[in-house]
Amino acid sequence: MLRLKSFAGLLKKEWVLYRSWFLVGIFIGLMLSWIVPYVLHQYVDLFAHENQLAFAFTMLVLALGGFYSVLQFLATLRLDIKAKESWLHSTSSITKLIGAKLVCSLIGYVLFNTLFTSIAIYNIKDELIVSTGQILLTLVLVVIVLMIFQLMLFILLLFFLAFYLQLKRVIGRFSIVLTMAAFYLTTAGWVRMTESELYQTIFLRGEVSLRHIEQYLPKGKEMTMEWMLGSFYVVEEVAMTLFMLLLFLAASKWLEKVVLR
Repeated sequence: MLRLKSFAGLLKKEWVLYRSWFLVGIFIGLMLSWIVPYVLHQYVDLFAHENQLAFAFTMLVLALGGFYSVLQFLATLRLDIKAKESWLHSTSSITKLIGAKLVCSLIGYVLFNTLFTSIAIYNIKDELIVSTGQILLTLVLVVIVLMIFQLMLFILLLFFLAFYLQLKRVIGRFSIVLTMAAFYLTTAGWVRMTESELYQTIFLRGEVSLRHIEQYLPKGKEMTMEWMLGSFYVVEEVAMTLFMLLLFLAASKWLEKVVLR
């Protein structure tokens, strides 16, 4: 219980320090998804209906929100690294401090996605055969999928930030080029590995089909909409969860050593 209270206190501190990032992101998103489509619809005949234009801009906001969230996470992390005295004087471990920052950024991203996914669905509700339950189910599925991908991206970026800072001590500014190359090669190698027969033989076990959920998702009145949820594999998901946990612990410990060296 004390640990939960301590972690909740760290989250509250993160919110107080960096809430302006979240509020600015939501403000800009609302401008792009509501105000800009309205103005363009009045003066530029791009779409027959304003809602179609608003939907397109809301999807743009959702895409940009992922990049903005990454920028927020890295920028606030870099600010804390430069003022590392706050880490040294904290009673919590640096791993816990980084974890609180990651969770706070992820919560902000989830709230952002929940808001603008709801707006996107609202903008095309007249073109769908949909009930309130279907809207909620779609909203939950979209937010969960985006949250999982963003969490994985945060952990990877944490690892490569430690890698970048380590290289920077050795070779200076050129380290950013090598870090970007390493990131690209790592992600490309990961994709190739997941497509290999060995990976599929070992990890694609315990299949749980999600196709039965498709019948409960919204259908289009005129436009063609096909939901392809596919399946997930229990062994793969458990292995990925453990791998990401270990990678987070390794990355945060490495970052701690690099920063405090």
